[in-house]
Amino acid sequence: MRLIRKYQHLQAPRWLLGAGVGLALTAVAIVCVFLITQNQASTTPAALEISKPSAVIPSVVPTIEPAVAVVGTPPKLPHVDFPPGSWEEACGLNELPPYWDEDASSEIWHKRNEDHTNALESVECQTALETHMSAVNPYHLLLSGPWDRAGSIHFVVLDDPLTFERVFADPAGDLARVQDAISRPECVLTGDDTNWELKETCHADAILNYALINTFCFDRFGSAIRASQAYYAPDDHPTPEQDRLMWKQDFEDAWVSAKCEGLDHTLELTAENYPELHTLVMSLHKTNSRRGVEAQLVELAARLGNETAGLTHSNPYNKYPPGDGYKYGRISKVLAKYNLGSVMKFGALMRKYRPSDEPTELALKAFNFLTIMDAPRPDPGEEIEFDWEWVVRYICVPVVIPPTTVDAMGLVDEPVEIQSCKEIVHELRQRDIKFRPVLDTLDKFEQVAIELGVYE
Repeated sequence: MRLIRKYQHLQAPRWLLGAGVGLALTAVAIVCVFLITQNQASTTPAALEISKPSAVIPSVVPTIEPAVAVVGTPPKLPHVDFPPGSWEEACGLNELPPYWDEDASSEIWHKRNEDHTNALESVECQTALETHMSAVNPYHLLLSGPWDRAGSIHFVVLDDPLTFERVFADPAGDLARVQDAISRPECVLTGDDTNWELKETCHADAILNYALINTFCFDRFGSAIRASQAYYAPDDHPTPEQDRLMWKQDFEDAWVSAKCEGLDHTLELTAENYPELHTLVMSLHKTNSRRGVEAQLVELAARLGNETAGLTHSNPYNKYPPGDGYKYGRISKVLAKYNLGSVMKFGALMRKYRPSDEPTELALKAFNFLTIMDAPRPDPGEEIEFDWEWVVRYICVPVVIPPTTVDAMGLVDEPVEIQSCKEIVHELRQRDIKFRPVLDTLDKFEQVAIELGVYE
């Protein structure tokens, strides 16, 4: 692992040994001076004044005090309560120093604290982090920053959700399966074509896995792991929780980077490595030159029936994460009918980014959207199992956005005061809403929030 280095103070025993030797030599020197001056005093009376301790010790003490003052331990933040047995506890996140080097707070580009532990090198931490990350949905990491946008990838429950364990299980085998699929005409779907019955025979899962290997490990933007991230500069005076969140991101990103470092670079899908395959993949969607091979693969996986790929949506400004598979997935008609832009309004409520919007109006739009998405459908194939616990936590657990939060679109100009869920629900009930389904949605939302203990 490249991310975490050893504490500098772990070198202290050698330093202290050197300091001890230095002090011993200094003491010997003092004794020698004292003996010499005593000898001189027996023959030269005037030398007695020089041999007084007050004349000798002051010249030695200043050389000792600075060395003693250097000894110390790195500063520690107040304890953050992590779940017992969690990977954060196993990796000792509470033992880490503040994320930012306090001596570099005046720099334009702030310097991370280099005085951190070798936590990632411990077997206990590596085992716990491996267990944690293997079960994570890669898209939840890609879209995990404070500026993340709520989308169907988050609130739709899948029977067989994607995990990092699956993505990194067999990259070479997935490449071979992609090559097989692209070589068969029935698997090369273009335009608005979909055929979800081909999911198994055309290796839809392997196609998405391989797209994500290229996204995480060989991305042209520098192997970006997240579309956005929590970033609290020293001037924002981050809380202990915010400080630990930045460390958590680094640990998770380091795990992904370590997985990528173990891969052969010939796995990357480029025109140089695989000219024929690259040409065929890039020909799947000809209308947008900004689409890379990753986006093409994600959308092909959605056309062939991979459910995770069928929920993907890229940022319209930077096309990251790659792919707009929502156009071809199982609930594509639902999303198209109600306009995916509604999801963006939903996301705006979730993080309360826009102080210019009337909060109650924004909340009403969001709950209208929740009502529509959770409603029964005539076509059983379009039924959506809604993750109400995720939605409620996303809305109710406050995330304070500092002025310097970094996002793919730029900077947030100002922090926004956050309403509690109790306040949101109360204000909406004052609107005297008559539409029964929206009222049912409010009731359900309120009940789940109370059960989870995040209502107030």
